[in-house]
Amino acid sequence: MKHIFGLAFIACIFLTSCSTSILEPTIEKIENVDIIEMSKSRLELNASMVLKNPNGFSLDLAKANIKVYVDDIELATIDQTFDTSMPANENFKMPINIKMDLDKLYKANPIAAIGKGMQIMSDKKLMVKFKGTIDVGKGMAKISVPIDQEEMVSF
Repeated sequence: MKHIFGLAFIACIFLTSCSTSILEPTIEKIENVDIIEMSKSRLELNASMVLKNPNGFSLDLAKANIKVYVDDIELATIDQTFDTSMPANENFKMPINIKMDLDKLYKANPIAAIGKGMQIMSDKKLMVKFKGTIDVGKGMAKISVPIDQEEMVSF
């Protein structure tokens, strides 16, 4: 009988410790933007998406599936898998590669696209919207964090 109570007590402690919820990481900023290629029809960038892990424990970063919009036109998809860990209570730099199909801007509004290209060249910055998910977790507990953020990307 003592063994049953002991096992029940251990099971209760184990189950309550497993119920700790995962707080969602947030995007802090986009930094370290490097232009890989820039042409009339394509803009490829490497950058770091800085994420804040608000949890008191590290999180495993598994996948990012994020659509990239400029002027409400989808120009790229960031579809990357990771096998890394985000430190507890710290910022983490997630490397991203963005391959923008600028032809989509031209199709929607050719005159505006030319203006946008000139803005990119002169200002060295661009307002970009990121929308999608980042999959993180710890052990068996996994969550899909929604991303819906607009950032001024400077390069």
